[in-house]
Amino acid sequence: MNDAALPLQRFTVVEVNAPGVPLCLRLATSLAGKIAADLGAEVLKIEPPGGDPVRRAAPLLPGGSSALFQFLNTSKRSLVLDLATDAGRTALAGLLGRAQACLFEEPAAIASSLRSGPATLIEIAAFPLEMDAAARPVSELAIQALGGLMHMIGTPDARPLKLAGHQASYAAGLTAFTGLAAALAAHDAGRAAPAVRVSLAEVMQWVNWKAASGAAATGTSPGREGDRSEFQVLPCRDGFVAVVYTATQWPATRALIGDPALADPKFATRAGRRQHIAALYDALRPWFAARTRAEIQQEAQGKGVPFGPVFTPAELLETEQYVARGFLAEMTLPDGDRLRLPQLPVQWNGRSFAPRPAPALGEAA
Repeated sequence: MNDAALPLQRFTVVEVNAPGVPLCLRLATSLAGKIAADLGAEVLKIEPPGGDPVRRAAPLLPGGSSALFQFLNTSKRSLVLDLATDAGRTALAGLLGRAQACLFEEPAAIASSLRSGPATLIEIAAFPLEMDAAARPVSELAIQALGGLMHMIGTPDARPLKLAGHQASYAAGLTAFTGLAAALAAHDAGRAAPAVRVSLAEVMQWVNWKAASGAAATGTSPGREGDRSEFQVLPCRDGFVAVVYTATQWPATRALIGDPALADPKFATRAGRRQHIAALYDALRPWFAARTRAEIQQEAQGKGVPFGPVFTPAELLETEQYVARGFLAEMTLPDGDRLRLPQLPVQWNGRSFAPRPAPALGEAA
C-alpha cells in the first residue's frame, strides 16, 4: 500500500438502514459505517424510501439539515432501496455480491435477504440472543438502565439520570467496527470471517464492568453516592474541576494541596479516606476555590496528579490538545452551511482523515 492510500479503501461495506428500526440501533450502525468510510472504505448506505429518519433529527443546522446525520454519515454514499419489494431485495443481493461486509440492525425483517454471498454480516441488536427479546420495545434509556449505568449517575436522593448524548449507541458502534475490522482483515487474508453480533445491552454491561466486578467481590452492587463519592467535581474560580487520583498518587495529591489536615492518619489509606470523605473534601475545597481551572491543571500536572478541568462544549472547540491534533474538521456542506465536527482521532502515515460531507439521499443511484 502506498503512503497516500487510506487503510480500508480496497473494501466495500454495505450499511442497511431498514425502516422501523429503533433510533439507538440505527445510530450504532451508522457510527460503525462512518468509521469505515472515513478510513477509506466504500460504504454504501442503503436507505428506505424517504431516507434515514436521522436526516430529520435534531439538532438542525441553519439550512435545515441534521447535524447528527452529518456527523454519523461522513464519507459514505447513499442508495435508496425499498426492501419490502422483490426488486429492492434483488438489488441488495447484487450489492452484497461484491461487498466484503454488511452492517445491519435488528429487528432483522430483512435478514433472510442478507444471508447469501461472501459479505460478512455485522448485526447490531438491542439484547443478547439468550434474552430472546427481539420484539421487546427498546430505547437507549432502557439499555442504560439494564446496564446499571442509571444506578451510578447522580445523587441518591434524586431521580436516575440518563447519560448525555448517545453513549450506548456510540459504544456499540465502536464495538461493531472492531468486529468489522476483524472481518475485513480475514477477507484480506483470503479466509472466511464468521458473522458478528453486537448487542447494546452487553456493551453497556462491558462499559460498566466495575459494577459487575464490584458486586462479585463484595456482594453489593455499587450505586449513586453523591457527596459520598470518592471522586467529585469541585467549584473553582472560573468553573469546575474533576478531582481524580489513584491510590498511589495520594502522597502527590496531599503535597499539591498542602493542607496539614491531610496528613491526619485517618486519610493515610484509601479505606480511611472513603470513611472520612466529608472531612477530606472540606479540606480540599478551599484550595480549588482560590484557583482557576488553568492554574489547577498546571499545578496538578507538575505533581503528576490527573485533575481534570470541566469544559463547556464551546470551550472544547478551542482546547489546546484538540487544536494541536487537528481533531475538529471544518466542513462546508452543499447547501452552504459550515460545520465543525470531530474527525477520527488517529493519523495514517502522518495524515489526518479529512471526512467528506454526508451524502445526499440516493446520490449513488
